[in-house]
Amino acid sequence: MMDLDTQITTLVISFLYGIVFSFLVSVNYKYLYHKKILLRILFTFMFIFANVLIYFILLKKINQAILHPYSLGMILVGFCLEHYLHHLVVRLFKR
Repeated sequence: MMDLDTQITTLVISFLYGIVFSFLVSVNYKYLYHKKILLRILFTFMFIFANVLIYFILLKKINQAILHPYSLGMILVGFCLEHYLHHLVVRLFKR
């Protein structure tokens, strides 16, 4: 069982990591959706492997790498928020 400070830290880090992950997907879009299937599979595997490894290293520093469902939920919330804000900013600057 984690104390409240550790849980809050885990939630904040997971939320921020979701934002960073969404930004990295946006930046690497042309490589993740490459026309050649072999390059797409290779790059996607390396991208996901590196990001999962970084996330678990962060979790290891915070709470001994204990993964809870609410951590994954916060990653998803951060990802969706950054994705929404990205499209909002793009639409705002296209005017």
